[in-house]
Amino acid sequence: MAQPSEESPYRLLVEGSDDRHSVVHLMKRHRFDWDDEGTIRPYVSDEKGVDKLLRAIPVTLKGPYDRIGIILDADSDPAARWEQVRDRARRAELDLPASPDPQGTIIRQHGRRLGVWLMPDNASAGALEHFLGSLVPQGQPLWAYAGEATTKARELDAPCLEKDHAKSVLYAWLAWQEEPGRPFGIALKAGLFATGSEVALRFVAWFNRLFVED
Repeated sequence: MAQPSEESPYRLLVEGSDDRHSVVHLMKRHRFDWDDEGTIRPYVSDEKGVDKLLRAIPVTLKGPYDRIGIILDADSDPAARWEQVRDRARRAELDLPASPDPQGTIIRQHGRRLGVWLMPDNASAGALEHFLGSLVPQGQPLWAYAGEATTKARELDAPCLEKDHAKSVLYAWLAWQEEPGRPFGIALKAGLFATGSEVALRFVAWFNRLFVED
């Protein structure tokens, strides 16, 4: 992908490189052309962590951008994470609703468009890994076994934490593919994930409403 110019009037803030590549390749699977210089494409800004992303929100909202997207993990408390985002938006005089839209939040104020997606699904606790886990094709014995093996590994004193169970399961499952350990974006590109799942289609629709539709 040829990353759109930082001068693009569209901006998408993400927590890290895994998020960036996952979004890029998911949207590529749904025919979004990141290389089409004839259309306005969002510059995807890797903010290198949730704290830096939160600090970037008011600065970005006060910047010269027409459309701004924010993708971040809900982690253990979706309501608290949403309040953090609302607070940063208020500093730029933008008012987000009291709770996120399950379809992905989008508001239009002051001549600009702002969208927020809380991973994994705008309602549940979790992160990018939970979102991608929901894209694993249903009925795969290997996926179920990855969960069992991760639980057993902790019983055998593996230092991975229970709060990171979803991440450990996902990495175990990816480690057992024909090309072990592909990064998330490359695994999406290779078709390991079912990008037509319900939550994937909701995300794609949110992205298109924010950055593609007039």
